[in-house]
Amino acid sequence: MEFTRYRPASGHPNWETCDRQARELAERILPVILKDSDLTPADRLADAWRKAKALRQAGENLIVNRRRYRRGDHALRPLYVIWTMLNDCNFRCTYCDNHQGEHYYDHKDPDRLDTAQGKDLLRRMITGTSAIYWCGGEPTLRPDLPELLDYAWHLGYFPNMINTNGGLLHKLLVKPAYRSFLRQMDLVIVSLDGLQLEGLRKLWRVKQVEQVFVNLLLLRRLRREVTFKLAVNTVITRDNIPEARAILDLCADLDLWFVPVPVNYRHEPNRELLDDPAYRDLAGQIVARKRAGQPIIGSPTLLERLLFAQPYQCLTALKPHVWSNGHLTFPCRATANVPPADINLLDYAGFDEAYAAARKEVNPNFFHGPGKNQCGGHCAWMQNYTTARYLDGIINPLGSGFVGELLEFAFHGGRG
Repeated sequence: MEFTRYRPASGHPNWETCDRQARELAERILPVILKDSDLTPADRLADAWRKAKALRQAGENLIVNRRRYRRGDHALRPLYVIWTMLNDCNFRCTYCDNHQGEHYYDHKDPDRLDTAQGKDLLRRMITGTSAIYWCGGEPTLRPDLPELLDYAWHLGYFPNMINTNGGLLHKLLVKPAYRSFLRQMDLVIVSLDGLQLEGLRKLWRVKQVEQVFVNLLLLRRLRREVTFKLAVNTVITRDNIPEARAILDLCADLDLWFVPVPVNYRHEPNRELLDDPAYRDLAGQIVARKRAGQPIIGSPTLLERLLFAQPYQCLTALKPHVWSNGHLTFPCRATANVPPADINLLDYAGFDEAYAAARKEVNPNFFHGPGKNQCGGHCAWMQNYTTARYLDGIINPLGSGFVGELLEFAFHGGRG
């Protein structure tokens, strides 16, 4: 493999070996996924329909939300929904945080929805938004993930997005059940927090970290035949700043989208990280690379706000977090001052009805802030800053640039 920006270092993966293994896996997997029925004219038409439907839903929501915000109602229709399908994970990342200062994987979820209940939930959630973020835990641990994705795809969800550690993909993609998975998952985000293998073993607390790199290169190869967007998600801590810079360079060379995530603990950014000169230099470089055209998720405006944890107004209803039991925490789980409402979405027809019930328990208006009736936090996650950028679009739909950013995110960069 040849690199331009990235410089392989001692302790990094053997890229030639990883790529050879990825090529061998691709040769086994391609015959399975290329038999996909989505190649038929009928399913191509269905794919075009779901994207058109999503655009219509997004446009309608922008109009509805603009009206609601103007009359002082912050229970806005979602930009996308985050579904934590399960808490289980095959990794034990030291930085894992469930927005309450705890690890997802330390919490069992015996009331997790089964497949039929999951489909019921999907039918209800699509009444408010068309975009869904499949996450965990590790979502690929759910045996019914491809069945639920197929159901969501045919309901009209777009974009379908997943955040995965990537450790199981070589075993899953060869299965017939997964033959449509990459065609139906519009954005695949693989978590990658460093390139030093020994450091990753300690950070992720797993032994076979090399497989993640093989699987990332496998996805890169499969992307040549199947249209989906491939991104690398990097949680940035004070310990991995040089590694995050190397990943930024690697993504540029491999034509992968880069997703920077400054580490948070509970509902606060890490102030020591933000004050570190090396981090601030990296953050500035990420913004500059985006302006220069490198594929990085988020606009320069969004990235600058996020990476430097600038003040913002968080509109939490835009990114509802639905848990493995189908319950919605409203307005937000990462609240220190006000207990959130716990709403079972399966009791309601959709988000409008669920939000109407939830706001009777907790007022979502100006919920973000330090006051006693506010959340008491200042989360610096990408998802929070996307709500502030959406607010720019509500206030100034044509001049803010938000609509263009939304279209870039949903439609640009699907094939390598």
